[in-house]
Formats: sequence, structure tokens, C-alpha cells
Amino acid sequence: MSDVDLPLTKGFSSKASPLVADLLKSDSRELPPALKAVGNYQPKTLPLPMSRYYDPAFAELEKERLWNKTWQFVCREEDIPEVGDRIPYDVGDLSFLIIRSGKNEFKAFYNTCLHRGTRLCNGQGGGEHIRCPFHGWEWSPTGQLSKVPSNWDFPHVIARSEAFSLPEAKVATWGGFIFINPDMEAGPLESALGVLPEHFQSWEPENHFTFAHISKRIHANWKLTLEAFLEAYHVIETHSDAMPFTGDATTQYDIWDDGESHVSRLITPLGVPSPHLGDEASGEAALQGVAMVMAMAMGPGVEPARIDSVELGRSQVAEWRRQTMGAALGRDFSQLCDAELVDTIQYFMFPNFCPWYGEGLPLVYQFLPYGDDPNECVMNIRLLAPVPGGDGPRPPSAQIIELGPDDDFTTNVAQIGVLSHIFDQDMVNLPIVQKGVRSASPSHAYSTLGRYQESRIAHFHEVLTRVLGIVDGK
Repeated sequence: MSDVDLPLTKGFSSKASPLVADLLKSDSRELPPALKAVGNYQPKTLPLPMSRYYDPAFAELEKERLWNKTWQFVCREEDIPEVGDRIPYDVGDLSFLIIRSGKNEFKAFYNTCLHRGTRLCNGQGGGEHIRCPFHGWEWSPTGQLSKVPSNWDFPHVIARSEAFSLPEAKVATWGGFIFINPDMEAGPLESALGVLPEHFQSWEPENHFTFAHISKRIHANWKLTLEAFLEAYHVIETHSDAMPFTGDATTQYDIWDDGESHVSRLITPLGVPSPHLGDEASGEAALQGVAMVMAMAMGPGVEPARIDSVELGRSQVAEWRRQTMGAALGRDFSQLCDAELVDTIQYFMFPNFCPWYGEGLPLVYQFLPYGDDPNECVMNIRLLAPVPGGDGPRPPSAQIIELGPDDDFTTNVAQIGVLSHIFDQDMVNLPIVQKGVRSASPSHAYSTLGRYQESRIAHFHEVLTRVLGIVDGK
């Protein structure tokens, strides 16, 4: 029997923890279009060969047909605020130089000197020229060759200087995010974004900035790491201490796919207990728990929201956040509904971009292969914050904190508070999953997914299989 012939159960609830759709009906504000929208696609649930996570040939196919052919998020505009500012973008052993080439213009160049191949950008930098650190060849921010030391020895270059402009990738922006596509014949970014611009319009990601930025190297494949953050199913075991105030199994999953864009979303409610705790779980404790966590996130000495009743508790936490954030930032947050201030709402755009929606947990995830080893990856994590009101300058983007495979978050990234503890819990799993898939029995060397809670993973692999041109499912 095909899985499409089986009944699909969309979540598990309890008396103390309703499904998201029912919870949203009690919101004290009008819901924005994003939270009224529901997905239009349900993928098939097929076995996934575990070799996808460690086979070098599969990684090479990804390089050829995925990373060289798709739109992918590379950085935020505030990362390179001045003309000439630049950063590298490394995806596997591919590398690009992302530069602000004009006041509101950006370029992406292959990060290779056309003289003898030296990397042109190895970290955040700036200046009027792109200068090779080996022999001093220079290019303008728009990629034109501008200087060749000892040019008398390179008449064959000087006579053909246009041929020595830096090779480019396509660049486009949305919401303060910068994207590239190495395929110069690719369609526009808008086709790949799908529902994101419409859904994020009311939240205005362009009016946020990178408050914290962590780059974590992990002993695991990039897909395996990505998948760990596409579902709330793991909360019951990995984040069991959050179950008293997290509606893990009530999470709503939505997928939108029009053939060109591949976008999915989860909405995990906070301030309600996990339905796994049963009908008698305390709604009051759930509200007090999330109120305390959010007060801690606002900084030391901040008093949590006062909860008068379970029925009004989520609205009271949301109103506390409107007032507290508004006073701290000089901004008006009255237009945001309760869910936008309390719940965790994460979107995913194929192949590796996870922007979160709302002020409940405004994170951005990016997952990248590391070098040519399919057993290693880099996870980039940003915590966004609203740009303060008033006439002051826009806050700068936070400096990147780089963590090695053995560096924990709690010790090294104190500024993200309780999130450090949560990420450390996730990091314990990933290397042992990577080891596990490599040692699987030949008779069962495939993953078996849940139909609803892991539907975003199924959809991701469905699209990946098609993009890579795989016909036998392997």
C-alpha cells in the first residue's frame, strides 16, 4: 500500500495543548496573511538511502548540479555596509567573494586571482580595490582589472584587460538578505523565493539587523544537520526540559511548491505544554515557563510577564513583549499578533536557507558543506533584532563567532542566553548520527520518516533528487 493511501494525521493534541490552528483562533489580534496561509503540497514518504550523507560521489554531484545551479543565501546587506566591503562565501570547495560594489549594488565574484589562483578574500575586508595578497594584482569593486605590478612583463594581459575581469555569479537581494546563483543563465530570484516575500511583508526582515552571528563547524553532513532543524519531533528526547512549555507534537507543518519554488514552514507554539505530558499537564506552568525564558532573553533584571489566567496567558505574554520591546527599542509593535511575539515560526527555502518569522525567535540558519568531505559541515546561525527607532545610525552587523567541532555554545556564546543550551543539546546528536548512518546494516541502510512531523525532510529530498537528476532514488 502506498503511503498516499493511508490516512494522514496532522499533529497530536491534548486538553492542555491544542493544535496550532485552534490556538491561533484565540489570538488577541487579527492574524497576518502568513499565519492564515496553509500549504498546498504533501510529499510522498519514501526510504532515504543513508549513503547520501557520506558518499563522496553524491557530494560531487551536489557540487555540480546543486551548488552551481541554485539560488542560495550568502549574507546580509549589513555585513558589508560600505562600498568596497566584502566577505567570502564558501560552499564546499567552491568560494565566492561578495562585495558591495555601489551604494545599493552588490557583486559576487569567484574568489580566485586570475594570475596564479590565490584566494582574494579570506575574511571580512574593505577598501577601494580587490587586491591579491600574493603579487598585488588589483581589481575594482565592480571587477575590472585595475593594476598589474610589473605590467611590462604582461603585455598579453594588458592588451586583453577586459578578458581579465573577475568572473561573476548572479546576485539578487530580498529583505536585507543577499543571494547568489553561479548559473548566469538561471531565472530570477523571485521565482525561487515563492511565498516568502508575501508572508514576510508584514514582519519586514529588512528592518532587522544581525545581533549575533555564530559559525559552527560540525562533524556531520550538511543535509543531516539541516534535517535536525526541520522538525519538532526531537523535542521529546533532545529538549525534554522544554516540554513543560513547548507544544512539540501540536506543531503545524506547511509546504508550498509550484515547481520553481520549494518552501516549507513549521509553527511550534510556546506557552502550552507538550501533549505528550497528558491532559493534566499544567497550562499555568507552561505560561510561567515561557514568560521566564523570554524575560531572561531581554536581559538581566527584566521582570517576566504577569499571568492572571491560563485563558489569557499567551495574550498577556505577547502584550508584555509589545510593551517591553517597544520601550527598549523606541518602536511600535502593536501591529504584531500574539503568535508573532510568542511562537517559533521557521521557514525553509531550498536548498539550505531557514529564515524565522516574527519576534518569537528571529533566527536565520544556513547549512553548508565543509570542503570536499561529506562528513563535515558548517552551520551559520544569526539572531536578528529590530532596528531601533529614532534617527540614530543603523546598528552594525555582529562579528562572527567561529566555533570548532569541540567548542560549545554555552561557554563561547553567552550573548544568546538560553539558546546556547538548546544548541548544545542539538550538537550532541549530530556527530553520532553521522557515525550511525555510516555503520548501518546493508539490509536497512535507509531512513524511515514520519509522514507529517518529518514531511519537510521528505519534501527536501524529493526536490534534491529531482535537482540532481537521480532516477533510481539513490
